[in-house]
Amino acid sequence: MFLDAVKLPCMATKPPTSLSELMTIRDILMGEIIHEYNERFEKVEADLQAQREALNAKEAALDERIKALDALLQQKSNDLSTHFTDKIEEDRQSLSALFLSLGQELKR
Repeated sequence: MFLDAVKLPCMATKPPTSLSELMTIRDILMGEIIHEYNERFEKVEADLQAQREALNAKEAALDERIKALDALLQQKSNDLSTHFTDKIEEDRQSLSALFLSLGQELKR
């Protein structure tokens, strides 16, 4: 084909370029852009960390509120149960007194 006809210099005959040489070339060609991107990524990372910390603080505050609401609900439930128990006992005593007075009325 076309590539067969064109004689390309063989890359294998040259020693491979070292990584440090490639990094130097990259820094020369794109150093300013890479530096700008690194700064932007660091800022995004810092913003993300700040948001993560704020979210953790909000989660902890919300957890505390839920615990407080749960305790309040438990207390109200206990108060209501006690109130119903007391009311049932009062009603029993009233009914007992009513039945006793009815019984005495019937005896007469």
